[in-house]
Amino acid sequence: MANSEHLAALLSDLDDWNDWRSDEPGERPDLIAANLHSANLVLADLKHAMLRQANLALANLKGADLRYADLRGANLVGARLIGADLAGADLRGADLSTAEDLTEEQLAEAIGDEETRLPEHLKRPLRWTAEMGAR
Repeated sequence: MANSEHLAALLSDLDDWNDWRSDEPGERPDLIAANLHSANLVLADLKHAMLRQANLALANLKGADLRYADLRGANLVGARLIGADLAGADLRGADLSTAEDLTEEQLAEAIGDEETRLPEHLKRPLRWTAEMGAR
């Protein structure tokens, strides 16, 4: 379950959230299973955030920093991901089936698996399948 203070801070003021993240770079926000449906998270600093099983359906993540975020099993249906940084983000089992503005370049920098649901027009990175076979 998400840390209620982290969730409230994220949803109340993104500028304050980003300032806090800048002041506390070692902090890992606990947003596990958070309901962020339709949240406006434009340019949000979510690097290293624990967003496992979070509901980010229809969230606006334009330009968000999701580097190394744990998004395993997250619902990103209809989420807007233009310019979002997904380098090192763990998307295993996440549903991105109707995510908007998602690119193969973004996926190539992320971690995923056969359970990661992608829009039909995007190809699953070969590396994801190779990593699965190596386990």
